[in-house]
Amino acid sequence: MLDRSLIWLPTGVALLALLTIMALGVGAMAISFFDIFRALFGFLPGISAVDAMTQSVVLEIRLPRVLLAILVGAGLAVSGAAMQGLFRNPLADPGLIGVSAGAALGAASWIVLASSIGLLAWIAEVIGPFGGQFVLALAAFLGGLATTLIVYLITLKAGKMGATATLLLAGIAISALTGAATGLLTYIADDAQLRSITFWSMGSLGGADWRTLTVLIVLVLPAALALWWLSRALDALLRGEDTAGHMGFDLRDIRPIRILLVAL
Repeated sequence: MLDRSLIWLPTGVALLALLTIMALGVGAMAISFFDIFRALFGFLPGISAVDAMTQSVVLEIRLPRVLLAILVGAGLAVSGAAMQGLFRNPLADPGLIGVSAGAALGAASWIVLASSIGLLAWIAEVIGPFGGQFVLALAAFLGGLATTLIVYLITLKAGKMGATATLLLAGIAISALTGAATGLLTYIADDAQLRSITFWSMGSLGGADWRTLTVLIVLVLPAALALWWLSRALDALLRGEDTAGHMGFDLRDIRPIRILLVAL
């Protein structure tokens, strides 16, 4: 029987390439497919380059945003697949263990408290001109990682029996608590901070550039490869934790690594 992945994988790659080209041409400045091709490959001999404005729009504005969207989607897809394997539920996502809620709390805490707490204000002043946009992302990551570790420690106390169910319940409870804390920070925030929290929560690719893209590649690609390396253990986990243990997979080592990678 023909492996379905041999059909769906090339089809998905072809559709992704088509949508990428379409995204590069859509915007306030319409760009034809031929001009997109010239902007991307104009450095090759025999291909005439486009004008400077078109090349700048394609290479400096739209291409980083499109590639960032692809990487973000890939990261969410891989982490979602890991959570689906953990909970044996096709509807599971990283939000079930508090990653999203913790990241929102970390970002909101930095936005609201960085200017009022002495040490944080000093850090923001020192690194702001060099990489302020990455500090907010780091705060969000640390918030998501902290809540994930709390959920894992709660699950660890439950022991082997019912670990997955405890992980789910602990994640829901911690998400509720962090959501309440984020709501409190939103309440005490001033107008500028409230707008920053709102825009961060909505998400945007508008600030994408090649530096941001490079940082994301360094973070997402190793995490995705590590989860792919753990794919056999995740497949075994679909048969149950006891069965996975009998097949030789040590869940005590796999579970914390998987949770850390999902938080990342």
